[in-house]
Amino acid sequence: MTKLICNEIIKSVVGYEGYYEISEGGEVWGIERMVVSDKGLRTIRGKKMITRINNDGYVSIALNKNGKTKTTFLHILLAKAFIPNPDNKPEINHINGIKTDNRLENLEWVTHSENMKHAYKMQLMKPPCKHVKDNCSGKEYTSIKEAAICLSIPYSSLKGMLNGQRKNYTCLEITINLN
Repeated sequence: MTKLICNEIIKSVVGYEGYYEISEGGEVWGIERMVVSDKGLRTIRGKKMITRINNDGYVSIALNKNGKTKTTFLHILLAKAFIPNPDNKPEINHINGIKTDNRLENLEWVTHSENMKHAYKMQLMKPPCKHVKDNCSGKEYTSIKEAAICLSIPYSSLKGMLNGQRKNYTCLEITINLN
């Protein structure tokens, strides 16, 4: 269902139709409704829902349906309600990289790969650094390339061994550093 209130479009929250509505600006309201309880019928008043910033910096909200509470992200609710997804992409990206900026023009549907590439490009994440450890000698190398040069092993062969595409006849293994 779509409404227009104060020049702002209001739609039902996808998956919570009849329970919650969301505005283009990201405000979520519980809809006043009658529910059956042990003591008979009772009225649940309509109210504006409270959001919070979770530990990862995203705006989250707790929604209740049939006695079960689920915490979800505001940007997902907004995208499902207002942003077309013709390619059926599974994730939402904040275009400017600001996790709390949930304006519709800042949100887009993306694949996981597109989301990760955007995060690296915006320097929101550092790509993991692959170090190589020699378990026989204890020596560590800062890259596969450095290990290949120091040990006189062709780079493509060593890369294949360490990535599991070839049998690894060495004592070498990849270690991931997230620094």
